[in-house]
Amino acid sequence: MPAPHPQPSVADSFTGTIRSGRGRRCDHVVMGLFRRGYDRFQANPSSLRYATAAIISLTVAIVLLGALTMWIFDHDQYPTYGGALWFTLQTVTTVGYGDSTPTSAVGRSVAAVVMLIAIGLITVVTARVTSAFIEAARIRTAQSQPAAASHEADPFVRLDVTLADRLDQIESTLADRLDQIESTLVADGSTTSE
Repeated sequence: MPAPHPQPSVADSFTGTIRSGRGRRCDHVVMGLFRRGYDRFQANPSSLRYATAAIISLTVAIVLLGALTMWIFDHDQYPTYGGALWFTLQTVTTVGYGDSTPTSAVGRSVAAVVMLIAIGLITVVTARVTSAFIEAARIRTAQSQPAAASHEADPFVRLDVTLADRLDQIESTLADRLDQIESTLVADGSTTSE
């Protein structure tokens, strides 16, 4: 009976994957996605769209690399890459069913990084959705009120017009009162001179 072949370690199977080229293709795709998102964000950092793409790219890279790290360094608890990926997906979506919790220092460190990245992802995606709703409401309001799109919608212009109208009314009232006072004085002057 032939001697059984020793089970390859996780590190051996991982380096075998890298040597075979499968890992390089996967790494190239993941890093390409991350790099494109980051480059777009650097070109226009004020764009919420590019910020969202950068955060999503970073999150995907962190999930895949976090799962790989968990699988390699905490192999006793995560014997398959699928199990490690399931854990990082639970962590990044903040679901955390509790069915799988890292016990090693490396596992907890990876989980902490994934959690922090998840907070950024949720924040940016929520801001993006809120921004889209606000922009849609602004467009709807502008379309339903054509005058709102003109300069008359400017509150300072409206205030200026309102103040000018009010000043005209005050001047008119003062002029009327002045005429009344003059007519009273003239009437009093004509009675005293007689």
